[in-house]
Amino acid sequence: MDLSATQRVSGFTTFLLTDIFTMKHLIELATAFRKAIEACPRSRLPITFSNFPRGSCGDVTLLLGAFLIEQGYEPFHYLLGEHGTSSHAWLQRGKLVIDITADQFSDCDCSVIVSDSSEWHLQLNGKQQHIADYHVFGDPTKTILGGAYSLIISNLATK
Repeated sequence: MDLSATQRVSGFTTFLLTDIFTMKHLIELATAFRKAIEACPRSRLPITFSNFPRGSCGDVTLLLGAFLIEQGYEPFHYLLGEHGTSSHAWLQRGKLVIDITADQFSDCDCSVIVSDSSEWHLQLNGKQQHIADYHVFGDPTKTILGGAYSLIISNLATK
């Protein structure tokens, strides 16, 4: 990869979102993470995953955000918007949107969205909440989501 597309920060290589390789890589990572969630027994995940992807977008956004940080990407923001009477959460940095649960809604049939322009997300009027990473929360949340994260990651490793 062209070195102009990466930078070193605190000993980690981080990818700048400036090239097609990076977008392709993000699509691959987001798709693999979604498949790893789908492979998990629901009984071993938090209750929010019982009808995945429905109702799990908040926790998934935090877990996927942590995963992308571990893969060398700068943190994404957790965005929260409104879809009718429901809320919806996704990852975003600038105009780049990453969402692996939008297909919980009948007007979106994409199971993985990685896009530098998402009209569907614009209509949700999302508001930035915090960094998309479960580590930013207190111990109870870190413990619950940390267990889910370990299980999901173990499914990635066996693929």
